[in-house]
Amino acid sequence: MSAVHAQSNIELRATVIHGGCAIESSDSHKTVSLGRWSVRKLQMAGNISMPVAFSLALKGCPPGSVSVTFSGKAASNPAWLAIGDSKMAQQVAIQLRDHDLSPLDLEAPSQAVMVDRNGNSLLHFFANYVALVNNPMPGIAKSDAMFTINYY
Repeated sequence: MSAVHAQSNIELRATVIHGGCAIESSDSHKTVSLGRWSVRKLQMAGNISMPVAFSLALKGCPPGSVSVTFSGKAASNPAWLAIGDSKMAQQVAIQLRDHDLSPLDLEAPSQAVMVDRNGNSLLHFFANYVALVNNPMPGIAKSDAMFTINYY
């Protein structure tokens, strides 16, 4: 058979799944207040503020389990969120933690949580400030994070 008349087969495979989870409306633009902390608490590089709990509620999830991956502008330590602009606190970052207080790096999936029989899942996290250097400069310290839902 000449190349002009050769036959080839292509096998295409896919998995059809339920639609993804929806985020509870109260969690779609969540603000987590980390409180007010003296620079004395963050005086040495690596010092942290008290972790503050927050959660993300998901609904309408397919059966299985879910996790989330946080992303955002990274600090000098790429695992942590950078603080906004130069008018804000200097040499301070925000560290995210999983439900068991273990560090949760940016761009890394959280621990998976089962979806209940109604398609709901509640993921628990913590966040805290962390000093990047000795004697950071005081000021407002805030950042933005986005998250992606992972399905298992």
